[in-house]
Amino acid sequence: MPDYSVIFPLQTSGENIGYKTISKKNLEDLATFNLKNIILTDPGERIMQPLFGVGIKKYLFEQMTERRQLGIENNIRSQVERYAPYIDIILIDIAVEDNNLNITIKYEVTTAEIAGELVLV
Repeated sequence: MPDYSVIFPLQTSGENIGYKTISKKNLEDLATFNLKNIILTDPGERIMQPLFGVGIKKYLFEQMTERRQLGIENNIRSQVERYAPYIDIILIDIAVEDNNLNITIKYEVTTAEIAGELVLV
């Protein structure tokens, strides 16, 4: 079974020398990890990829209007389409409750028949 990536944060593996990896049996974890990275990374933060990332932190103290929510949603969709094209976004729900920005993303990886949900608070 092929390994796709190492698990972050890095964890040593008791089975062999090296780190624990993500394989086909836990491919949903890889998709979730990639979505989190895309959303939480600020543009310019990743070396050699200055356009990578949504930079959601910059919206935390902004007035959340419908227009801004739509802009965040469009930014997430375009970033996922560009950097993780194997992930199909089904629904993005952005809500502000008690000064918290809550983002729920429902997605599918059709090639691996995986459906998942990422919730960021």
